[in-house]
Amino acid sequence: MQSDIVEVKTFGDVRTLILQTIMQIRDGGLTTAEGMAMAANFKELNSNIQCEINAAKLSILTEDKAHKFGALRQMGTTLIGGSD
Repeated sequence: MQSDIVEVKTFGDVRTLILQTIMQIRDGGLTTAEGMAMAANFKELNSNIQCEINAAKLSILTEDKAHKFGALRQMGTTLIGGSD
């Protein structure tokens, strides 16, 4: 099974890629070891996304009173510690 995803730009693309990986393992297109390696990468991606969400929540909760965390412009392009 060939992956249809060319670029991963959205959370939906990530979910699709994960599901395609699961199906490739099931169908024998990937070995279990390859699937486990991809799962480790997916875990790191998830941790990164969670950090961005936590930074956004903290920025919103503090209303820039406790600390200026930098400019929060878009998820995926969050600047942490930037100066504006």
